[in-house]
Amino acid sequence: MLSSIARRAARVSRTTRRLQSTTSTTATSSNSGGFGRYLRIASLVSTIGLSAYTAGSLYPPPIATLISPRPGQPPPDPSDPGTIAYVEALEDTLHNLPLLKNHRSRPDAHDWYEARPYAKLPEERRVNSLTAGTLRGAGKLAVPPIVRARRDESESILFFHVGRSLCGHEGIIHGGLLATILDESLGRIALLNLPEKIGVTANLNLNYRAPTRADQFLVVKTRVLEQKGRKVVVAGTVEDLQGTVLVDATAVFIQPKYAKLLNTKQIREYMGEPPDSNEPIVEGTVAPVPMPPDAIKDAKVAA
Repeated sequence: MLSSIARRAARVSRTTRRLQSTTSTTATSSNSGGFGRYLRIASLVSTIGLSAYTAGSLYPPPIATLISPRPGQPPPDPSDPGTIAYVEALEDTLHNLPLLKNHRSRPDAHDWYEARPYAKLPEERRVNSLTAGTLRGAGKLAVPPIVRARRDESESILFFHVGRSLCGHEGIIHGGLLATILDESLGRIALLNLPEKIGVTANLNLNYRAPTRADQFLVVKTRVLEQKGRKVVVAGTVEDLQGTVLVDATAVFIQPKYAKLLNTKQIREYMGEPPDSNEPIVEGTVAPVPMPPDAIKDAKVAA
């Protein structure tokens, strides 16, 4: 009986050793396969990550440039030949914008006229103008805008370029600069609809719809909503060349009661009113110019 028990114990021991050996081999094989699979996944992830980083560095997507914008160059020397060539190239590009060329060839093109605001502003007067002087130059407002306006002054469209030196957040045009551009663009059409062609901004409401990237051509569209006496209500948008609305605005302009005492002819010409005279501009500023004393007396008598 003891021998029978001993034999049974020996069989159990051999069976146990075989099971332990099989389990150990399986575990080793499993661990080896899992480690290899881990290496393959890690290699694939690294390859994809390196490729994505390289592609992103060369061709950054829009969201990446918003989060981590690239540093811009400082404003160039205006007298440098390269700067002069750059501004001339921008001027040529402006005139050849497909949107502008299409507008010039519209069936109703004869109902519109074209102007360049501040083009007649004497150089010595530019130093006292924000958009025609202080902000003018390569990297800023490099070239004067081109305006296409209806002859009845009911609507207009302006084409202009914004450089990298006009940013708030790096690579994104400052919202205050866009407000200035809209104020002047809306003011132009509003003033030309006032009795004495002179007015001041009473109210300006803006809605910023999307970031405005620097170093691109933009379009400002304006239209008259209401004109009553000394008050004009206007609306407008800033858009990119693809038609995306970046800013929309409404504004109210009021003609001051003393407008008849001011000489506004030169101001209208500075804004790009339809040319009706070859009279040279030799005086005046962007602000209203007082009339001579004798003219003031005559205006008071006429009033």
